[in-house]
Amino acid sequence: MAPFWIASILLAIATINHNNNGIVQADILYAGIAYGTSGNNTPDAFEAVLVCHKYGIRRIRIMETDDLAIQSLRGTVGIIEATLGIKDEILPGLASSYEAVKSWFEINLQPYLNAPSEFVVNYIVVGNKAIPGPNAMHVLPIVKNLQQVLADNNLTQIKVATAVSTDVLRTVFPPSHATFLAQGDLIPVLQHLQATDSPLFIAVYPYHYFAAGQIRQDFATFSTHKPQHWDKTLGYWSMYDVLVDAFIWAMEKLDLDVKMVIGETGWPAAGNGGLTTPELARTYNQNFLRHITAGHGTPKRPYTYWEGFLYSMYNENGKPEGVDQRFGIFYNNREPVYHLYFPYPKKHGRKGKSEKLFNTTG
Repeated sequence: MAPFWIASILLAIATINHNNNGIVQADILYAGIAYGTSGNNTPDAFEAVLVCHKYGIRRIRIMETDDLAIQSLRGTVGIIEATLGIKDEILPGLASSYEAVKSWFEINLQPYLNAPSEFVVNYIVVGNKAIPGPNAMHVLPIVKNLQQVLADNNLTQIKVATAVSTDVLRTVFPPSHATFLAQGDLIPVLQHLQATDSPLFIAVYPYHYFAAGQIRQDFATFSTHKPQHWDKTLGYWSMYDVLVDAFIWAMEKLDLDVKMVIGETGWPAAGNGGLTTPELARTYNQNFLRHITAGHGTPKRPYTYWEGFLYSMYNENGKPEGVDQRFGIFYNNREPVYHLYFPYPKKHGRKGKSEKLFNTTG
């Protein structure tokens, strides 16, 4: 069966609860794709949404939301759920007052989220890795004001978050030793997120540790057959689990337990010789999808279902030269770089059942 028709079938079942065979709807899946625009040849947001339509991808994280991105989402209720990002460059202006945040909301979102809404928003992410950095001080006031604006409009189901990378951690190995570096800016944000049941988006990239020669390939790609590293009584089968648990341990030291979303993860398909092949990228991304939908959790938080976004939809030539430009899962013509399968979470539907998401082999 050709990839297009496979995707069409998946898209059809995504709009209903169950079919006669009891196949669970696609919107229970916990994984989506991140759409970045750091390039002068990246297809626009309308093309990104068309890719989601074509391949039955139910969740998209738009890293930097603008009017074109908003317009591209209109009419996608029941098909796509969006996570919207507020780019770092406009944080100083938004942080100036409640009125500035309210105006941003009224211009960008309010016309489309009043009943009947034209698209679904799960999260709004204030800044992307703004902490640590010159815009770190602006994150908390914007998060607070945006939460109030959403509450004033009866939209409390939309959660407000911010995103960080492992750069905020002093160490990740072993994860139980992890502590935060940028505590002055970060801790008040974490305290507020916990108090409001809002998530922290984290960026985790085992590839970088593999490329630096710190870990083995199988440990980087979820491919080990037994634990490779031990932290006290916890055995680690993957670097991904190490990185996620490092955040959990660092928060525990502050008596915090903030919900987390895997805001971005992935593997470059080119740019560093044999370390960055389409096959390796497929292996990591496929195993990540299986890992989070199977509910394995991490050694520190077993049986936890994590939401996550693969990075990225396209290559981005505006990123630093080298592998950072080569994380794209799709070519600019909407065709996949490699095939992936999207498993159902085991707590839903048939255990072990997988459906094809997209496939280059036809």
